[in-house]
Amino acid sequence: MEWPVSDTNTTLPRLEPGAVAPNFTLPSVSGGEVRRSSYRARRHLALLFLPCVDLPARSYLEHLKEQYQAIRAADGEVLAVCTDPGAHADGLRAALDLPFPLLLDPRGEAARRFLPDGAVIGVFILDRYAVLRAQWTLTAPPLPPVDAIINWLTAIDHQCVL
Repeated sequence: MEWPVSDTNTTLPRLEPGAVAPNFTLPSVSGGEVRRSSYRARRHLALLFLPCVDLPARSYLEHLKEQYQAIRAADGEVLAVCTDPGAHADGLRAALDLPFPLLLDPRGEAARRFLPDGAVIGVFILDRYAVLRAQWTLTAPPLPPVDAIINWLTAIDHQCVL
């Protein structure tokens, strides 16, 4: 299942499909820390690395917020990772008010484990065992359609129940 984004804004992936995604622990804008491994054996993940101060990225997060019930219906969760060095938790929490975790990676330590050189945006679909099923690594918008994320999560969920 592939959804092309654009030939001009994609990069070669750092991770291969079928690989287990690296773990990380990052601070959340709502307080505390979130580990990627906390979702292992619990939920499929749509993991996003975005420059959150960027208007297209904020709009994308809003669209994910609107479709969050469909994501949850596929036994999925969203982890959005803000890669802006100057991003502040209080401002982002108030501005975005998301139903899913928004994490901060100002030094890009987690992002470097997922994003290839040159990419500033990444969307990764992981099954509940953290196996990478799909990914989009981009140098610029547009991001993949939210429906593509929901379709991947739904397909993975159907495979897990068979």
